[in-house]
Amino acid sequence: MKKIFFATARDIGRECFKWAKENTPPDCCIVSDMSEADIVFSVMYDKILSPETIKNKTCFNFHPGVLPEYKGVGIYSWVILNNESKTGITLHLIDSGVDTGDIIEIREFLIADSDTAHSLFLKGEQTIFKMFKEWYHDLLAGHYIAVPQRKSQDKMYLSKDLKKAKNLTRYAKAFHFPNKESAYYINQKSEKIYIDYTPKEKNNENIL
Repeated sequence: MKKIFFATARDIGRECFKWAKENTPPDCCIVSDMSEADIVFSVMYDKILSPETIKNKTCFNFHPGVLPEYKGVGIYSWVILNNESKTGITLHLIDSGVDTGDIIEIREFLIADSDTAHSLFLKGEQTIFKMFKEWYHDLLAGHYIAVPQRKSQDKMYLSKDLKKAKNLTRYAKAFHFPNKESAYYINQKSEKIYIDYTPKEKNNENIL
């Protein structure tokens, strides 16, 4: 009997787990200890599975981003920052690397002008749940083809990079000039919201 473990840290993973409990074939069972499992499903898990952990296991991951271009975390923020027109979910095997395993399917969806990182996250959750239900039995039975990722120099997106990107101080300073338009963003009402930066002026009396 095949033993299945669900690794997740999000509500969508728990939804997949709940659905799987009612739809797992009789030759399989769900276990509560990853070390006992033959098959692992990672659904928005917040930890990297080590090579030792996945040894002698078949592990699948639903990655919120298109691989190999978008490895790492915070992908829905990065696709907006990079002005992409679409993003998606990648179903892939887990190997010893991070988001480097062979790809089973990439399912893309468009990025609307009104989308935010949060709205893309919600679209991603819907896509993951649909993909999970469609693929579950085939993955358990081994009825899939996994294609190696093309070799790529694309960067790995890290949480520390996202923290740096949130700091708009340089933008505010770069566009601060008296009587000229400041840096801004457009809100959902198509209004410009200005990012004000008013530095403390130095006393220039002694400057020749």
